[in-house]
Amino acid sequence: MTKRSKFKDPGFILAIVVLVYSAFVWIWWPHEMYVAGVALTAWLMLAGIILWFGLAIVYVLWIERVEKSVKKQTERRDAHEDY
Repeated sequence: MTKRSKFKDPGFILAIVVLVYSAFVWIWWPHEMYVAGVALTAWLMLAGIILWFGLAIVYVLWIERVEKSVKKQTERRDAHEDY
């Protein structure tokens, strides 16, 4: 079994992105600011929904790529051991 760094794990990296966005929203919570007649908090929530959906797609594609890579490495190792 190959050893992968925990810091290169897609789930860990995407969790950091979620924490940074959440910290940004909670630290700088805009009160009484309006853009195009809509509160800035509503715009941030909309951006958050779009961001989470995008992160979900990125996570699925990234995990599939990692799993394919691990599967190929395992198949190569097994083929090498058969000889």
